[in-house]
Amino acid sequence: MLLIVCGLAAAHAQTKANPAAGAQTFSRNCAGCHGSDGRGGERAPDIATNRVVTARAVTDLEAVVKDGVPGKGMPAFAYLGEQGVSDVVAYLRVLQGKDIVVKITGDPATGKALFEGKAGCARCHMVKGSGGFLGPDLSAYASGIAPEEIHLDITEPDRRLQPTYAVADLVLANGTALSGTVRAEDNFTLTLQTDDGAFRTFQKPALKSLRHTAHSVMPKDFGTRLTAKELEDITSYLLVAASDAPPKPARRRRQ
Repeated sequence: MLLIVCGLAAAHAQTKANPAAGAQTFSRNCAGCHGSDGRGGERAPDIATNRVVTARAVTDLEAVVKDGVPGKGMPAFAYLGEQGVSDVVAYLRVLQGKDIVVKITGDPATGKALFEGKAGCARCHMVKGSGGFLGPDLSAYASGIAPEEIHLDITEPDRRLQPTYAVADLVLANGTALSGTVRAEDNFTLTLQTDDGAFRTFQKPALKSLRHTAHSVMPKDFGTRLTAKELEDITSYLLVAASDAPPKPARRRRQ
């Protein structure tokens, strides 16, 4: 059985960061805005479970702590020094669940083959620069997530649906019906990404009808289409992929 350590031990091995010291620093300087558990407060957002934050590299997080975020109310904490900044980010990783050991009970190689083949995940999702663009990049998705959560995300794709991955059905003035993933929307326009990967923007007043669904384009039948062993293999592949070195930026295709 393979064991992988998610994040903290490897990321801070060279800096010798001290999460215990970081906890005290976090309590004094960060908890007042972000909450004692990092999950957000009245003055600052969730930095413990927000995947945009959890997917960022340690060096990126340290830069944010050190330099702040001008214009968004996040002050700079450069006065903590390199060690202090490293310590507080190490503690943040603990809050994010990164300092955990995960048992890999499936076969990652088989999972990769399923991801790219039978399951068809790679048609929409990218891992390490390879795959599609219709769904989220899953390179770092499984970092700090329990295998059981990954199973649920695969078999119940609508349970944590983000607005930018919800499907909308519309009918044009000429009667043409279209369906796609909502990528941007305001009071007057709607931008969809259709199954062929193209982005199309429509003037909402010109549409014959528009219906927002509460569903993603991800298939809902993986729980029956894949065996328990296949789900375990895909989960293991995603866990191992997330534990690897950060992916190289992919070159986006022209639409």
